[in-house]
Amino acid sequence: MAVMVMGEITALGDILERLRMADEGFRVFGAKRHQYRLGPPLSEGELAAFESTNRVRLPEEYRQFLSTTGNGGAGPFYGLEPLGTSGGDLSRPFPFVTAAGTLSGSELEDCDEYPGVLAFCHQGCGIHSCLVVSGPACGAIWDGRDGDFYPTGLTFAVWYRRWAERALLALDNARLLVPRLRVGMSRADVLAEVGGDWQARPALGRPVRYFEATGIPAQLELDERDFVIKINPWPFIA
Repeated sequence: MAVMVMGEITALGDILERLRMADEGFRVFGAKRHQYRLGPPLSEGELAAFESTNRVRLPEEYRQFLSTTGNGGAGPFYGLEPLGTSGGDLSRPFPFVTAAGTLSGSELEDCDEYPGVLAFCHQGCGIHSCLVVSGPACGAIWDGRDGDFYPTGLTFAVWYRRWAERALLALDNARLLVPRLRVGMSRADVLAEVGGDWQARPALGRPVRYFEATGIPAQLELDERDFVIKINPWPFIA
């Protein structure tokens, strides 16, 4: 198991290097802040001291990342916070196994401080990605704001890799696919030219519809006949 985890963490360092080389202009959201840099890895002694002080054993994927790859810096959204930046009582179990928004007030009343979780990645607007370090959900990433937590279903390594892979795909699509989009295309032309899971939605207060696809960093505007009248490349890669 340790060898398998180590291999996964080594792969994270490799894909981060690929992303750093692909995004020289820091187009990925948050990259201008962390610039794909990581803090120095922590020694075994530093990790053991943190765990002893907080009476907790860190999830193995995150622990290996801290010891071999880096402590804080490059990562999803605004990047990873260094170990120890945030967190309450880590020794007590994180109280949720289902989304907190589905629980009653009586079920939430004893969870004011939400122990057992590291809020280690700020998404913006008061939302954090949190790593559960104690309790039944240990090792999982949950997102939360003001006590409203919900599970992502991802472990640290999967969560980090997904961010990097999606950013690489969007960067490739910005370079290869977005230039192939043209004003005057029909919806069918767009699908035939670049593929993707394009979906239309109303533009509130405007007589047009927005046309967007996962991983293709541009928003199209369609007229009433479903022809492209404007192309809005994303200012950054989400």
